Amino acid sequence: MKFWKLTALTTLVFSAFIVIMLYTACERNPCDNVTCFNGGSCNSGECRCPTGYEGTQCQTLSVSRFLGKYGGFTSCGYNAQPVGAQVTDTAVITADPNNINFVYIAFKNIAPNVLHGFVSNTVSTYSIIVPIDSSYNSTLKFTVTLQDDKTLSIVEYANYYHTTGDTTAVCTFYGTKD
Repeated sequence: MKFWKLTALTTLVFSAFIVIMLYTACERNPCDNVTCFNGGSCNSGECRCPTGYEGTQCQTLSVSRFLGKYGGFTSCGYNAQPVGAQVTDTAVITADPNNINFVYIAFKNIAPNVLHGFVSNTVSTYSIIVPIDSSYNSTLKFTVTLQDDKTLSIVEYANYYHTTGDTTAVCTFYGTKD
């Protein structure tokens, strides 16, 4: 009887040792417990989000950080010289319902026109890229940047070409989210 007990104990210890060795030797997939939404895919335990989405699980639309009303001031100048006083201004950013990563920007400085731009985000910068509007004798460019998800700046660059020389007008809006 003692022989069978010793054999059973040895078999049990050996089996436990084998199970432990196999369990610890298996390489675990770091993506096993990671869920990525909106078409995101897991790579090395982290979600890689498709264009238009962000967050640890690709759960947030990139444009959502911009949406809202911003109150602030606009100041303008020509050829790096300020002209006039700051003017109270408002910018309103809404999502484009037809394009996932696009927004509309309306602000008094350019009313009744509305800008249409593409949201671009990197690790440190969130901006809206607005295509350049060309007309007969000028070029218009806007740079829209969001800082800390609250402070918005819109810089409008207008280059006018004249026979007497080029003129650059710059108007800058700084506002915070209401």
